[in-house]
Amino acid sequence: MHAVTDAEAISAIESADVALASRLSSSMAEHAPRLRWVHSTAAAVGILPLNELAARGILVTNSRGIQAPAMAEFVIGGLLVLARRFHLMLAAQRERRWVQNELTRDVWPWSVLGRRMTIVGFGTTGQEVARRAHAFGMRVIGIRRRVNQPKPEFVDRIAGPGELDEVLQGCDVLVIAAPFIAETDGLIGSERLALLNPGAIVINVARGQIIDEAALIAALEKGHLGGAVLDVFRHEPLDPASVLWAMPNVIISPHVSGVRPDHWDEVIDLFSENLRRFQRGDPLLNPVDGHAGY
Repeated sequence: MHAVTDAEAISAIESADVALASRLSSSMAEHAPRLRWVHSTAAAVGILPLNELAARGILVTNSRGIQAPAMAEFVIGGLLVLARRFHLMLAAQRERRWVQNELTRDVWPWSVLGRRMTIVGFGTTGQEVARRAHAFGMRVIGIRRRVNQPKPEFVDRIAGPGELDEVLQGCDVLVIAAPFIAETDGLIGSERLALLNPGAIVINVARGQIIDEAALIAALEKGHLGGAVLDVFRHEPLDPASVLWAMPNVIISPHVSGVRPDHWDEVIDLFSENLRRFQRGDPLLNPVDGHAGY
C-alpha cells in the first residue's frame, strides 16, 4: 500500500510487515504491531524512532551509499570553485571585466595539490570524497569510529574521534560528512575552527547542526577561513537575513548535494534486493545500528 499522508500511513501500516519510508513517526510505529523491518529511503535515519524500533527488535536499513558519488562530486566541485576562484571569474565575466591582476596579486588562487584534507565522517560519502581528493594529489585524513577497519590506499591516515583536535591542526580543507547524532551536535565550534590553517576551506554536506554556525560566520568575517561550501544549515531554508548569503567566499546550496536523476531508481533497486533477502531470511544490506544512530 502507498501512503502520502500521516493518516494514510497510520491506516496502511497496521497490517504491514515491511515499511519503505522517507519518514516514520512514533505514532506510526505504535500502530504497526506486525512490523518487522523498516527501510529508510535516505542515508540519514534521525527521522525514525530508532530506540523504539530497536526495543521491539525491528530491523532498520537505510540507503547509504546511493548519494555518495554525487555528494563527493559536489564537495570537489565546491572546493575547486573557491580554491581556483571561479566564483570571482564568473562574476567578472557577467560584468565583462578582465580581472587577471585581481586574481594573481595575493595568495589566491591556490592549488589543491599537496594540500591536506580532513574528512569528519568516513562512511560511504567520506570515502568517495577521499578517493577523488587523492586523485588530485591531496593528503587525506579520515575520521571514523571504527579505526580498526582496513585503511583504503587512497587515504594517508585513519584517526578516531578522540584524535580530532590533533588532525585539525594543519588542515587546509575540512569536510563534514558525519551522521548527526548526539556526539556530533556542535562538534565543530570556534576552538576547532581556530585549529585549521589560515585560509582553510570548510565544506559541510552532512547536517548544519554539526558546525556552530555563529562560530563559522565569525571565522569567515575575521578572515581566518578562506571560504565555506555549505549544503546544509541548522535551520532550513536558510533565513534570507543570514549574513552567509552575502559573503563573497561562501557557496550556498539548498541541501541538494546528493541529488541526481536516477537517485530513486537506485533506492528501489536496493530495497528490492533487500526484500528478496528478507523473504529468504538472509542478512540485509545497509543495516542500521539503532543504538549508535546510524
